[in-house]
Amino acid sequence: MHEVDNTGFKQSHAVVWLILAVLSAFVFFWPNHTIAHVDDLFFVPWAAEYAATGNHINPMLAVQFPGLENYHLYTRFHLILAGLFFDWFGTSRLSVVVYEFLCFFLTTLAFSALCVVIRLPKAALFAPLLFAAMYVVTGFRLEITACIFWVLGLFLLFWAASRQDHEGAGIRVSSLRTAAKLALAFAPLASPALFAWSLGAIVIHDVWRIAFREVRIVSLILENAVALLLGLLIFSISIDFQYREFVDQIIFHAARSTGHGINDESLGRAAVFAIVGLVLARWSRPAALLCLMLSAGQGLAGFLHDKVLVRNLAASMVFLVALDAVTASRFVRVAYVLYTLVFLVVSANFLIFYAMSSNATGLENAVRDYQQDTSSQKRVFVDETMAHHYLDHQTRDAISWTWGRKFPLARAEELHELREGEVWYLSPYTLFAYLKGHTAIAKALEADVTYRRTPQLPCVMGRHSCRLPADGWTMLRLERDGDQVRVTDYASERVFLVPVN
Repeated sequence: MHEVDNTGFKQSHAVVWLILAVLSAFVFFWPNHTIAHVDDLFFVPWAAEYAATGNHINPMLAVQFPGLENYHLYTRFHLILAGLFFDWFGTSRLSVVVYEFLCFFLTTLAFSALCVVIRLPKAALFAPLLFAAMYVVTGFRLEITACIFWVLGLFLLFWAASRQDHEGAGIRVSSLRTAAKLALAFAPLASPALFAWSLGAIVIHDVWRIAFREVRIVSLILENAVALLLGLLIFSISIDFQYREFVDQIIFHAARSTGHGINDESLGRAAVFAIVGLVLARWSRPAALLCLMLSAGQGLAGFLHDKVLVRNLAASMVFLVALDAVTASRFVRVAYVLYTLVFLVVSANFLIFYAMSSNATGLENAVRDYQQDTSSQKRVFVDETMAHHYLDHQTRDAISWTWGRKFPLARAEELHELREGEVWYLSPYTLFAYLKGHTAIAKALEADVTYRRTPQLPCVMGRHSCRLPADGWTMLRLERDGDQVRVTDYASERVFLVPVN
């Protein structure tokens, strides 16, 4: 491949990159500030159960929805790797956050290495800042592990291309490409959302090599065959060879992502990525190829399975490499200013929240009441904020409020859904921020519960990125009392009654 003339990634740049990555840990991954994701109560207990017993089951899900064992045939790499991590370091809020940071760090490292290989040092340098904001709103989802394999595969493909002109590099380059495609095959084994992105990358990369006569067809077939066979073998083992049940689960999840149709937004982003790639061919063929590979992945995701972290990372990659390729070494300051401005836009809400929010009060009282409720055999429902910031992810005695009564989409909408003998622990953030106060539960409580927000920009990064609490992660306890609901607001130390409609 042709490589543009550009400044190298110097040792001083590497030091700055490492400093930025470490600073991200203290800013975006500080446990008290992390934002629990709506799906954390699905994936964290599953990984914790695998760490403790080696079984693939979410104990909260098993209690609430008996008979859904096949649901755990969903792709498992993330749960296995995270489970091994929890086996070594225990399951806690800290270990969950550290695992999320390690995924961010390794993914960012792989992308920055890719940028160094194709001689785009500014993109490599600023990747930690832009990528960190993407992970704040992702939580413990499958994609954080899957993206490591995905971006590693992309890096290995471009690294192999940079080595192909070296003397005697034939076997080594072919081995690198096989390893790259195997990494891309592993990505959807951690999250099915990565299947489209891996497939798009492989197809466009191979078509590019054929078009520019950079590969023999026999070598190409061999690379793909070895990666495919190894990937299929490991995939089969991971699902205990239960193919039909697995396919049923994938179809179910894909339908939820695309709405049983086509995701028009994904196709729009794919078109933008493609246009950028075609324009970039003038400045950097490797950057153009990367954008086209991401365009193909985003386009396929519109038909299959599209998730926020992956598409946000892809958009960040396109922006980073495009700006670096266009500015080259002539407009370095302009590039740095634009990178910084974009970082501030996507991170502003989080930075303001970290600087201006106060710690929640009433934590000890909430945990004490929770322990009393579980000891008295009540059915205790908790949201992800309670599990993350109050219970340290020790949730074996609880049930997830987020899943509600109709698996897996619906959560409770009305106060009358709270029955005798049940208790709900909900954060005002859940009711008034993430759910935007739209539920009848939120409307019934809004006159008595004060929810203050830090100054915020619009929800640039989705619902988790705005309306963040000024009073930290406060908590409410709701319990049915005849025709009323008794509400304990631990932040204000108030107890009040709300009528059930």
